[in-house]
Amino acid sequence: NETLCRLKYLNFPKGWRMRAYNTAKSGSSTETQSIFQAFLARYDQMLQNRGPPKNHSGIDLEIGIFGRHNNSYGTQYNICHQCTKLFRHDCPVGDDNAEHYFCSACEREYCENCVTTTGCGICSYGFCVGTCITHSCASPNCDEKVCDECKQYWCDKCYRTWCDECCSRNCLDCEWCTKRYCHECSENDEMNGVLRCDEYDCVNIACSSCLLKRLQEGELDCMKCIRKATPLIKQLKDENKELKEENEALCQRIQNLEESKQSLEMLMYNRMGITSRDIGCRYRTLQEPN
Repeated sequence: NETLCRLKYLNFPKGWRMRAYNTAKSGSSTETQSIFQAFLARYDQMLQNRGPPKNHSGIDLEIGIFGRHNNSYGTQYNICHQCTKLFRHDCPVGDDNAEHYFCSACEREYCENCVTTTGCGICSYGFCVGTCITHSCASPNCDEKVCDECKQYWCDKCYRTWCDECCSRNCLDCEWCTKRYCHECSENDEMNGVLRCDEYDCVNIACSSCLLKRLQEGELDCMKCIRKATPLIKQLKDENKELKEENEALCQRIQNLEESKQSLEMLMYNRMGITSRDIGCRYRTLQEPN
């Protein structure tokens, strides 16, 4: 009953909203989802039946439930999640219509008086500062923020994160794999880093592993790239030698343990008065069929 009911704002769990959205989209529905969807429709209808509230200037303020979009399905729009103050997106900002934002992480709308929001430096979506967006661009001259969804713009070595623009200036991506190294890490670790070839007729941007693979396949023509991949061959040989020596040492250790085990067993049998002949007879007895 829109006259007696004083409900002004409801915030539903995202799991409920997404399940209801997916079932509505697919056309299938369980009894529980049907009840939830019916409740959303009834609640939205109640808000509409109340009539639009007015601000201090007498302008109608629309309020209702989103029902068409994925991330906003089942959310209440034109209302601040914190102070429940209503606003209009098409009205100028003033005393009775504060600036308002939608956070793409918690999927709620806020007014500027309650929450400070900022845009992600990569996807440009708005997020609550300090709670929903916590990553800053690693460039010292950039104050852009980066959301969790876009945090893939990092160095695979030091894991520093950049915004889209700064990443293109500070990092290099291997053309043949997903490895990304910043300039600093590539210079400090040339054997594994990603470097750009500065030969006039070469445009390779690659890591040593990919250069070596292309060299082995006969697809590398640039002499500078070949020289860069050559030390990796020696490194791989040294690593194979170390692994071989380690494997031989382990095999020798296993053999020593087996000999120690046999010695301990013989010592135990001697103390029990059991000779090696008795052990052989018992072994043959166990092996004979009944």
